[in-house]
Amino acid sequence: MQISMRVPYDEKQLRRTLRFILGPQLKFIRFMSGVLIVLGLALVALDPARLFAYVVLVLGLLFVVAIEPIAVARSMHAQSDVIKDGSHMTLDTEWLTEIYPLAELRVRWAGIDRVIETPDVWYIMFGKLQGITIPKGLMTEEQRAEFAAFVKGLKPAGK
Repeated sequence: MQISMRVPYDEKQLRRTLRFILGPQLKFIRFMSGVLIVLGLALVALDPARLFAYVVLVLGLLFVVAIEPIAVARSMHAQSDVIKDGSHMTLDTEWLTEIYPLAELRVRWAGIDRVIETPDVWYIMFGKLQGITIPKGLMTEEQRAEFAAFVKGLKPAGK
């Protein structure tokens, strides 16, 4: 396998990737937000005049609605400007290489923990919060089929 492609900077894709990577951590926060909402409702039912009950309820609602956009926005802000010039990605049987004008990332397939396929991309994960997005739209149908067959044969690191 030898796939080489130019990957332009795509802010929308970066936001989707960050949501995907942050998802497991945000699930716990959403669960705890639900607990706050139920607790707030219970406190309001017990004593509607108690201000604390409304504060708990509003905090629960705020966490449900605002945490994900805030986390994604902070993560977007934390990204290096180096990635905004786009990259050149090369996929071969041993390495995944992504070269930016001022930086280079090179990962052996043997070090990959898991590959997650979505309709638009493959997420190549190494660790819980580290990953590389491989966009399907930049590949030909033949390249997508070749890469899909390749990743099916990968053995995750540490397993």
